Amino acid sequence: MTPRSKRILGKSIVVTIIAIVATFGLSFTARIALNMPIDWLSWVECTLIPILIGMPVGAYIFAQSETIQDTCDKLEKSYTALRESHDRLAFVTSHDPMTGLLSRGGFMARMDRKRDEDEYDTLLLIDPDHFSLFNDKHGHSKGDEALVRIAKALVYQTRPGDSVGRLGGEEFGVLLRGVRKEQATTIAENIRRLVEAMPWTKGQQDDVKVTVSIGGAEIPPDADTQDVLRTARRCLSEAKQRGRNRVSFGYEAVGLRVATP
Repeated sequence: MTPRSKRILGKSIVVTIIAIVATFGLSFTARIALNMPIDWLSWVECTLIPILIGMPVGAYIFAQSETIQDTCDKLEKSYTALRESHDRLAFVTSHDPMTGLLSRGGFMARMDRKRDEDEYDTLLLIDPDHFSLFNDKHGHSKGDEALVRIAKALVYQTRPGDSVGRLGGEEFGVLLRGVRKEQATTIAENIRRLVEAMPWTKGQQDDVKVTVSIGGAEIPPDADTQDVLRTARRCLSEAKQRGRNRVSFGYEAVGLRVATP
């Protein structure tokens, strides 16, 4: 006998016993009140009727209850699996598979958030310098490894409330929430210095040094996202033109100048 059948049988027996006791109580009380005799037939009726009627009805009701409960349990499991699949799909569609950072779409959604009056964010665009040369010397697998390490540096230098994304290819974006230009410049410099200080390859004297150029722009409450991106990209382009390995905000570049091949 299965556990389900045992539960149904056990519940049916309990209900039937209760029905027998109730039948005896009602029947004998009525007979005493009406001065009717209590003979052996009364005992048989009070015993058999609840068994013949209550037992099958109880078993049917409890079987239906078990079926409904099983269905509810299956629905709950299906809902949980569907929710987990949805969460995984949402993560995959909004994150870059190689670095684990936000994808371009996920990052842009964070940029488009509604800001309160006098609330400013700052956008940083980060791009590795001479990255094609690094790929040519060390291969694309090392290039991917370098991008992952840059991504980790960005996460390390930002706060939990900030957003870090890979905007495409080798370009990264950082959204510093509630941060103005002055503080953002310091954060960008820390990112630049951390990437520059990283050891990239071993055992080679002609290694390509990986550095990054960073362009930034403030995001006021009523800003247009595309305008902010264009401003930050112009600053990034200026940092590249001024020698790379530097930070540029509002066409004012700071940082170390490196030789341009």
